[in-house]
Amino acid sequence: MEVLQEAKRPLTRDEILSLARKKIPRLGSSTLNLAIRKFSEAFDLVGVDFPGQPRRYELPSGREHPHFICRKCNRVYDLDCVMQLPPPRAPKGYVVTGGEVIYSGICGACNQ
Repeated sequence: MEVLQEAKRPLTRDEILSLARKKIPRLGSSTLNLAIRKFSEAFDLVGVDFPGQPRRYELPSGREHPHFICRKCNRVYDLDCVMQLPPPRAPKGYVVTGGEVIYSGICGACNQ
């Protein structure tokens, strides 16, 4: 949880493991998998999926927000702005249960 708080962006499982091992060098892969599962089940951790990307995890934000994917480094960032989308017009019989807004481009680090 501390790693995600410090990163301030959604992280892949491998990113979490790499950063967590700087704090706990002997952290095992299975232990991390168990922690991710437990935190996800308790809704203390949210999994986010983007097409063509590995699953990432972030802390619950309390509000919907769009994400930004850097096309150079593939990092994902939260965007701090209100999402104002028209309601989806789903075909008859469909039930919309959620959605995701994704912006892409080049992040500040890669743009330098």
